[in-house]
Amino acid sequence: MSLVREMRKVYRKIADRSILQRIGSYEQIDGWLEKSEAAALCRLASRVSGRAAGTAGANILEIGCWKGKSTYCLASGLREGRVYVIDPFDAAGEVESRDIYAKQKGQRPLVEEFKENMQSRGVLGKIDILQGYSQAFVGKVPELDLLFIDGDHSQEGCAFDFENFSPRVKVGGYLLFHDFDAKRPEVGPTFVVQNKVLPSGKLRTTVCITGCEK
Repeated sequence: MSLVREMRKVYRKIADRSILQRIGSYEQIDGWLEKSEAAALCRLASRVSGRAAGTAGANILEIGCWKGKSTYCLASGLREGRVYVIDPFDAAGEVESRDIYAKQKGQRPLVEEFKENMQSRGVLGKIDILQGYSQAFVGKVPELDLLFIDGDHSQEGCAFDFENFSPRVKVGGYLLFHDFDAKRPEVGPTFVVQNKVLPSGKLRTTVCITGCEK
């Protein structure tokens, strides 16, 4: 069994190398995303596209997109369907992140920089921008094949996004969290995964983009 697991890891690395060559320009977009995370987002978006073949396509929702680094990876993998992004584009955030956002937002409106990053890479046509906080869009998104939660990292904010948007994910769909850290149980994504997602058993598939992948 361990040999099979190791072989899968090898094949995954080879596949990820190919993905990263294809989406290499994501690295020029400001943001926080490791190579393995970028490849995983693109790979999973491609997977849900395959499942939705013969329909109108797959629906992906990303909560918190900053300047589009992760959005580009998702949109690049999505062959048919829509990527919905929720973000206030105001550089606001929880206390720990506020100073970092303020320093890196630049002089241009964030939403315009996001659009330019997506347009210049040929994926803007796949994306629907929902500008505002996630509270404003509860009940206003379609059924989802993949949900990527990367917005408010406080326990309360992350729990709100999970509780209000995960019911829109199809059975067998993907629920993704960024910045899961098993060594920091107080961080929002870790707290929600350990105390709400796993005990609930609501979804067949949960992927923690940082820290674990199942």
